[in-house]
Amino acid sequence: MKTSMKLSKSDCLTIPKNMRVRLGWKTGMSLDISAATDGSLIIRKHAEICRFCGSTQNLVYYRDLCMCRNCTDSMLQAVKEGEV
Repeated sequence: MKTSMKLSKSDCLTIPKNMRVRLGWKTGMSLDISAATDGSLIIRKHAEICRFCGSTQNLVYYRDLCMCRNCTDSMLQAVKEGEV
């Protein structure tokens, strides 16, 4: 499915309803947006990832910070050894 549209005066872009319905996207859901090297945008449903290494496995949360267990263990070790 492809469509062309212009940015609004406030530089916003509306994703057409038929595309949102097809993708199962609901009002208020979080999306991840990234720029590709070819100048295109990639928009996906939000996926939690480790803030430090990008892993999606064994995630833990501290306040608003998401990190994997490996990075958590490395950070705890560094704190214990006085490296921070």
